[in-house]
Amino acid sequence: MDDKEIFSEYHNLLFSIAYNMLGIVEDAEDMVHDTFLKWSALKNGSVKSPKAYLVKIVTNLSINYLKSAKKIRENYIGLWLPEPLMKERIIDASKSVDLYYSLSIGMMVLLEKLTPSERAVFLLKEVFSYEYPEISEIIEKEDDNCRQIFARAKKRLGGKEKRFEVDVQVHSKMLQQFLNAVNNGNMDGLIDLLRDDIELIADGGGNSFSFGNQKFSATRKPVQGPKNVSKFALGIVKKLSESMPDMSSKIIYANGLPSLVTYSGEKAYCVMCLEITDDKISNIYVHVNPDKIKTIYK
Repeated sequence: MDDKEIFSEYHNLLFSIAYNMLGIVEDAEDMVHDTFLKWSALKNGSVKSPKAYLVKIVTNLSINYLKSAKKIRENYIGLWLPEPLMKERIIDASKSVDLYYSLSIGMMVLLEKLTPSERAVFLLKEVFSYEYPEISEIIEKEDDNCRQIFARAKKRLGGKEKRFEVDVQVHSKMLQQFLNAVNNGNMDGLIDLLRDDIELIADGGGNSFSFGNQKFSATRKPVQGPKNVSKFALGIVKKLSESMPDMSSKIIYANGLPSLVTYSGEKAYCVMCLEITDDKISNIYVHVNPDKIKTIYK
């Protein structure tokens, strides 16, 4: 195989690492492209293990990017959510040894608690099944140091990393029950679906949109508690249905889980993702930042 064929073989793995590190599709694609440039600059046959080399490059590029992006995240208007990934980027499943993989939105939000190095070690160990000697080579730290970084990451996550394990059937059922309750204006039924510590987090990036006399923008703080979340959800749906022309919605898969997209005509205005814990809705993530849903079409 030539250099391009070798790179293509691992493209999905590289994109998966970058996306799960950064949470933004375009940024992840940039990391993969920069990895390709470094790969292309090598002399043919100078690397014994192309996979190991490529994973090392994309991981460290992502770590450095996260460090540089810290200021941008701090100055972000409102609440920040990772960009939902609407489709699997598999070049050729019959040829690729590493298929595309993305964490749920909820798990990616949780990983925001970690430093860039902690996030890299956690992902490589828990998601991509690398052993400590391999991680040590990738991030150029001693084995014991990698173990300590992983232990710190687990401690920061506080045992909530079980969000990594998702039952798609349960998720689909809960989403349908949620939509039925909201569409029927059933406040009590909606409250019953929500955990006591429920939070609704909306990412608008400081943007807003208007229909008629109604202006819509994301809340700058999380909406907390079953009653507040239910009241907020029912109120927004009522306002949208009364003011949004040609309003429609459909269920799509975002980060591998059924999620709801709301349209006005052909344009997507909102993507809603649920997080389920112990058969109840523990978090609701609402994307209304047009920059993060611009690739969604009806």
